[in-house]
Amino acid sequence: MKLTTDACDPRITTDTRSPRRPILLRFAGLVLAMTPTEARTLADRLHDAAEETDQ
Repeated sequence: MKLTTDACDPRITTDTRSPRRPILLRFAGLVLAMTPTEARTLADRLHDAAEETDQ
């Protein structure tokens, strides 16, 4: 499955009412709730992938 859109405007917010998964990533009509550790891991993996494509 592949989702590609130019109209995707990702937004990162926090939900202080949700102590278990307070980091929210919204894009293309989806909302992903993550722990701080999950968010850091995702950021690291995205960064690593971007580094690989720059070579």
